[in-house]
Amino acid sequence: MQQRACPPVEKDISMTRAQGSLFGLCLAAAAMTLAVPAASEAASISGAGPLGSFTGTLTYNASSDTQATLNVSLSNTSPTANGGYLTAFVLNNPGGITGVALTSAPNNFWSVLGLTNNGVNAAPYGQFDFGASTGNGFEGGGQPSRGIATGASGSFAFSLTGSGLLSLSDTTFLTTLSSGPGIGQGAEDFVARFRGFENGGSDKVPNTHTPTPPPSPVPEPASMALFGAGLLSLGMVRRQRRRA
Repeated sequence: MQQRACPPVEKDISMTRAQGSLFGLCLAAAAMTLAVPAASEAASISGAGPLGSFTGTLTYNASSDTQATLNVSLSNTSPTANGGYLTAFVLNNPGGITGVALTSAPNNFWSVLGLTNNGVNAAPYGQFDFGASTGNGFEGGGQPSRGIATGASGSFAFSLTGSGLLSLSDTTFLTTLSSGPGIGQGAEDFVARFRGFENGGSDKVPNTHTPTPPPSPVPEPASMALFGAGLLSLGMVRRQRRRA
């Protein structure tokens, strides 16, 4: 026996498939919209101690989940009468970083400190994970004049490797604190070291600038346009189905 054709059923199936494809397109566009990260903005850092003071910025950019860069720019704002040089700084690993290399510095005397968990002593502000110094440690060594002089600035670039690096931001570095021992003056996220003052003294100055929360992801215009086109097409298919 010959079967009777059922056009309405075939049309419904066809429309259902079209709707499914367009709905998938909408979901893909929405996912693209949510996945676009906001442009990285430099986080400000600053601090003032009895002798030394500094201002600067910290900028983090992850090119993938396993590779990233961290740029630290510092200015020695200590009073001219005090003299002194910024000779080291330390900060912490917010998680996921397994390798650190100093790829750029103001001069060849700077070298990386760490990366070791709580392996850099910056007492009385505790133990830190990595940083940079003109000597063989945070405390110093060598001539202080190799550091950043009063009124001068310097930029440092770190190459980072690890896992989960896309989840980090400027703010995560400035909200990850040091730990004991040697934490009598409190846990800190960043500390700068000064040596060679006119009075023969030295100073350790923590960052006192409160970090600003990272901006919310901003949708790309192309993703929003694709999302809108998908919704519009889905509406047209539904209207055609009703008319049928």
